[in-house]
Amino acid sequence: MIQAGGLAWVVGAVGFVAGVFLILSEFMAVRYVQTITASCDELATPDLRDSCLVIGHESHAWSLALLGLFVIIMSYGVAAGGSRPAAIALLVAGVVGLGITLLHDLPQTGKTGGVGADYAEAKAHRGTGFWFEGIGSILAIGCGAFAVWRTPPPRRERELRTMPPPAAGDSQEPATT
Repeated sequence: MIQAGGLAWVVGAVGFVAGVFLILSEFMAVRYVQTITASCDELATPDLRDSCLVIGHESHAWSLALLGLFVIIMSYGVAAGGSRPAAIALLVAGVVGLGITLLHDLPQTGKTGGVGADYAEAKAHRGTGFWFEGIGSILAIGCGAFAVWRTPPPRRERELRTMPPPAAGDSQEPATT
């Protein structure tokens, strides 16, 4: 069971790192285009220069920064209070982050855009931000899943599990006099 203490703070620390990774990914390159003969900025026309380097916040409009902040707050809820809803929210936030990484950014990392149309030797690459958002999402999923597994169910559910079953002749209604 996760309660405020040793194991809970480890889960909280890993969740904090996951949130920081998600936030940092917004300031790093998600993808970039390189050419063999010169840098992309030197070859491309001014209207194509924006496709040479895509920073995280340009691709996601700061959504992963907000998600990272949410992951940090939920990690604290798991670590300090052993909150099962916070653990579920942490798991869901990690799945959302991984969905953004795999469904939105991964297909974009192979595209050279207009630079590739003008220069045959242009190659698109995944940037550090892509890896940070993927690792941060996976860490959040791991922390959330572990915390959900280790936190106790709500009190009412625990009480129902520990109550003895009613005897065959017992009535559930109170006796009247």
